[in-house]
Amino acid sequence: MKSSALRSTAALAALALHVASASGETSHRLRGSFESDVVDAGVSALSPASSSISRELQAADCVATSVYLGCFKDRKNARAMEFQVPGKDHSAATCEAECSTRGYMYFGREWKGQCFCDGGGGGGQSYDVYGPESNCDCCKDNVGANKMCVWTTMAEVAPKCDAGEHPSSPYLGCYKDKNLDRAMPYQVKGRNHSARDCQEECTKKGYAYFAREWRGQCFCGNAPSYSEHGPASDCD
Repeated sequence: MKSSALRSTAALAALALHVASASGETSHRLRGSFESDVVDAGVSALSPASSSISRELQAADCVATSVYLGCFKDRKNARAMEFQVPGKDHSAATCEAECSTRGYMYFGREWKGQCFCDGGGGGGQSYDVYGPESNCDCCKDNVGANKMCVWTTMAEVAPKCDAGEHPSSPYLGCYKDKNLDRAMPYQVKGRNHSARDCQEECTKKGYAYFAREWRGQCFCGNAPSYSEHGPASDCD
């Protein structure tokens, strides 16, 4: 399997961000209608064409307890995130703590340690509203002007899967989806995809996230749009 980036309808479930083990067992687990699991393959699943993303992810490992989502553009007069923590010189770890204690699911650093929070009260995210950014020094004192490195504290415990079907990437949670407005742009043909199968299919196509829902449907995406319809619950 080529190494490449993986990210990934009324309830879309975000599946465990994990890589499946070697057995390759296919799952026929039945999920609720419009529920899927989203998986992020992380650095280990990056393709050679995505080497710049790989370097960025490796440089953003200063927050070990959270999942790095990428670097995004921001605007000074219309911030992408909901709340700014007072002051600056916040490290990634202190920004994580500040946003977590306030109940936010996402946090971002930019400029000289400014700290921003997003996704409060279980709401959706807006950190990616201006699109992705590059050449961000996420763990240094100065990330860059109007460049925001974003993590999520929402790495929940992954649902149990049969041995061989569970991916090894971090679990991002369970989310709502809509049949006529999919949160993830690409659907793999067929059904009955195990978590591992779905990960491999999306990886081969160069996607950064993958998700499972309803009778093993498999979805792929690059932008973190999987949560745009909000969180869901009771996802198996």
